[in-house]
Amino acid sequence: MIVRITGQLIELNADSAILERDGICYEILIPAFLMESLQPNINTAVTFYTLEYLEGSGVGGNLFPKLIGFTDPTDREFFIEFVKVKGLGYRKALRAFAAPARDIAGAIEQSDSKWLTKLPEIGKRSAEQIIASLKGKLNQFVWNQMPTQTSQTDDFTQTQQQALEILIQLGEKRSEAIQMITEICKKNPQLDDAGAIVEAVYKQKAGRV
Repeated sequence: MIVRITGQLIELNADSAILERDGICYEILIPAFLMESLQPNINTAVTFYTLEYLEGSGVGGNLFPKLIGFTDPTDREFFIEFVKVKGLGYRKALRAFAAPARDIAGAIEQSDSKWLTKLPEIGKRSAEQIIASLKGKLNQFVWNQMPTQTSQTDDFTQTQQQALEILIQLGEKRSEAIQMITEICKKNPQLDDAGAIVEAVYKQKAGRV
């Protein structure tokens, strides 16, 4: 499975981005709320955190692999939960993802069905289904994407950012990974490789540092 891809953003369509990497162009489906923010990044390097799924009819029809991308790994984690709602589906969920994850998660946790119906594709019944399915499971997204949280990485070097991405992909919580990287790099300022930082983090977790 492709979980992350970096390349040059060369085109934005109605619901997808075209990313060129090593002479190959990838069509990546993106949530509605990202479209405007990605516009200034055309012809620049962009990293997407991705999911793959098969689209089509499973009864005697063709199935086509599709790639979904997010510019923040937390949005990817939120979407994995969001799409679990019965009847939502990948395409519908992407269109409904028209606001930041923290806002949608906050409305769900507050049982605000009226706010949810303002999202594309979401009617009253769908909003109630989403709340019934996900309430109590999304608090981490409400807090993880608050501005005070993102500011914790403002002073991170590119290498530290890479280490953070690796740790998140390995299943670490973003807030805990940020704290561990900060502690490790304070103790070992000579570390200048993402892999070495990740190794040091796990050594510390195992009690060997």
